[in-house]
Amino acid sequence: MIERKFQTKEEHADSLLKYDINPRKAMFTIILSILVDVLGYSMVLPLLPYIVQDWGESALFVGILVSSNALSAFIFGPIWGKLSDKYGRKPILLISQAGTGVSFLILALSPNVYVILFSRILDGVFGGQIPVIRAYISDITTPATRASQMGKLMIGHTVGMVFGPIIGGLLGAISWRYPSLIAVILSLIAMILTRRVLIESMPKDRISDLKLRKKTRELSSEKRKTFTREIIVRFVQVFLLFFITVMFNSTIALILLERYGASVIITGLVMTVAGVTIMIYGGFLMKPLFKKVGEKRILLFASILLIVNFLIFPFMTELWMVFAFLPTFVFSMVFLPSLIQSNITKAVDADNQGLVSGMTTNIQSIAQIISPLIATVFIEIGGLTIGGIFLNQYELIGYLAVILGIGLFIILYFDLKRHSYLYSYEKPQIASVESS
Repeated sequence: MIERKFQTKEEHADSLLKYDINPRKAMFTIILSILVDVLGYSMVLPLLPYIVQDWGESALFVGILVSSNALSAFIFGPIWGKLSDKYGRKPILLISQAGTGVSFLILALSPNVYVILFSRILDGVFGGQIPVIRAYISDITTPATRASQMGKLMIGHTVGMVFGPIIGGLLGAISWRYPSLIAVILSLIAMILTRRVLIESMPKDRISDLKLRKKTRELSSEKRKTFTREIIVRFVQVFLLFFITVMFNSTIALILLERYGASVIITGLVMTVAGVTIMIYGGFLMKPLFKKVGEKRILLFASILLIVNFLIFPFMTELWMVFAFLPTFVFSMVFLPSLIQSNITKAVDADNQGLVSGMTTNIQSIAQIISPLIATVFIEIGGLTIGGIFLNQYELIGYLAVILGIGLFIILYFDLKRHSYLYSYEKPQIASVESS
């Protein structure tokens, strides 16, 4: 066991000033970059089932499009994260944004489904923005405030999710190629913002200082492994959480089309409502709830709510029920990732944030590879008979999510009991952490 002291906000601010980093300005610019990126992505995602339908492909091909994107992100996510530790966050972010823009351009000009598939794979290859951004937030925050700061990213994310689907729905009703072209323009705007406004959180002198600190740790008793049991347990949490949420999120447009016969505009409206709900939770309620209710209770409540949501999911036979389902599902989707991913960053040193953030994205990608395929196969086959009981496609999706949700709750509960110090909101603390 070793003793690790978390910096206070004042101490951390002083250390950032040494490298001319202004955390408030940095947060503002990174939120803008996320807004532009998510706006482009969210315009295109709801259209995938309709694009596939135009080319006469099955529902399973939607799952292949989503999974292929996740597979390439699985391979390249940790590479981008590690490169950002070595060369800084900003250049890697620019490369990622440029690749994303090219992938959208290829999608817009695609002559067949195979080129569309290639564009989704290419988008995954250059999907290094999320691990780099998570590492960036870790660079400019203290462990005690990290969950709420991670939550602030939801502002940019959700504004993009509010306007992206409805714009995509309106333009997509004319042609699915138009939103892709708009996404190319937005990628260029994101690059300009990053190049001209974003402050590098890992300048060369800070990288040098961290390397020196790492060497000092290696020669002292403070040496810690990067991938400890503590980290691995949280990777399992990430996998289960994203398997559940992606199984629904990646197929929501397909479910709306297959189950309710929804148009492109209705699909965009549903996703816009989800985006507005995310914005309310992440932008206005997260910080007050953390302070008043406490992170521990929110973590457990959100995980229980996730289980309840998917117990109800199979019985949502009318379209209006989807709108009633969204507020509670989105609550879990907003709070659980923020807390779990924040806890991952608290368990590693500053010089490994990019690597571990990349690995976190890798774990998410594994879930994103498997779960869309399973969900779309369920939709394709229409149901299964298990133990003499027939379950339709929506019961299969819902009950699988419930089983995984119960597993997630059990792991979260025991992790919380073992590492309760992680949930003391905005209070500097001294904590015992396993060194292996």
